[in-house]
Amino acid sequence: MVKKTMAKDPAPGVEGENPQGGPLPGSEGEAAPGLQGRETPTTGDKNTLPIMRGGKTVFLDFGRNKIFAITDDNDEVLVFNNLVELAEKLKPIVIVLDNLPGKQQSAAAELAKTGITFLRLKDLKKLSEERRNNGMRKSDENDVAVMKTLFLRNSDDFQPLFTAPEELRVRELTEEWATFTLMKKVSKQKRTTTNHPLAIKAHKTLRNIVDELSEEIHREAMKLPLYRLTFERLGLKGPALAHLISHDEFALKTFPRDRLLRRYHLLPPFHRWNRKSRLLLVLANTAVIHKHPRYYGVYLRYIEKFKDKSRKRWKATLRVARKILIDLKRLARENRQQTPDT
Repeated sequence: MVKKTMAKDPAPGVEGENPQGGPLPGSEGEAAPGLQGRETPTTGDKNTLPIMRGGKTVFLDFGRNKIFAITDDNDEVLVFNNLVELAEKLKPIVIVLDNLPGKQQSAAAELAKTGITFLRLKDLKKLSEERRNNGMRKSDENDVAVMKTLFLRNSDDFQPLFTAPEELRVRELTEEWATFTLMKKVSKQKRTTTNHPLAIKAHKTLRNIVDELSEEIHREAMKLPLYRLTFERLGLKGPALAHLISHDEFALKTFPRDRLLRRYHLLPPFHRWNRKSRLLLVLANTAVIHKHPRYYGVYLRYIEKFKDKSRKRWKATLRVARKILIDLKRLARENRQQTPDT
């Protein structure tokens, strides 16, 4: 058993040292990574979706405080106030969408417990392309109609939104963690410029909230098989890991190595960073700081290899991130083989 050295993750750009001497990429002037459902994972490894019989398929799009929906047997666009109202009225067995807003995750998790399957569009570009090819302007009504067209044309363009309701619970908690860590970053900056008692109190309060969230996220994420396997085999844990696994397990299970590395921008050039890659770098940087027995050796090996003194620590941390990602891919494949029916 590897020693557990990853008790707490710093939020991206909040704590933890960038090997280049500054904040981690993408951290300055950006919000902490929220969960908007656009990088959600799938379940299983089947190439085709199961054929649902005896139930209704509903296609929906989230508008401003409203949900626009059409069914597989009718083209009339219906409007609902929330997911619960939609489910009670239409009684769907499958709900198809393009993204799941963070505030809808709890409701979706509860509905999933009743047997409703949520499917999402794998490539969001297909939605805009289909709309453009048909000369349609962007609107909630048009988007939900296009969603139905895409699904009926090729259901393989869609994948299950999550493997279990527990995944949505983890995402909801990591979204809160991301929000409060951003607030903690701001409060820390304020604290350095003033000694006012309220500024000190605010920072301590937010720090405690983030610590409590980190512990709760770990407890909930241990219900996810891949997170638990990663914790037991690799000694990694924390909100950044929970975010990656609860959102990207499908890619970890199914993508070939090069495609996965490109997805996380770990192949040259390294000038583009997204939410996933920043969190992976946070995880790698934390492993280096805590001298993780598996990954610190990788860091030291590349530190000796690189000649550019100003960037060698940064490059070495990138190699640690790459190693962690490859290890996660291996464990995801192993977990898939152990649970072929999930």
